[in-house]
Amino acid sequence: MASETTLPRVEDAALAQLLDGALSAHGITARPEWRTEALSYLRSIADAATLVRSLDLGDAEEPAPVYRP
Repeated sequence: MASETTLPRVEDAALAQLLDGALSAHGITARPEWRTEALSYLRSIADAATLVRSLDLGDAEEPAPVYRP
């Protein structure tokens, strides 16, 4: 049976660093309105990832089988 673990929320500053690093790595200059929207998308992704990571399936649950052609 699955149990739930409480994980800390990803800080906004960490998301801003992630965005700045990605923009810099790809040589992209973002408009201010793009940055705001990109940060909101990163917040949604981080919150969804935190939700998924908070569910501990334990050892009893098996992952889906891997398809091998």
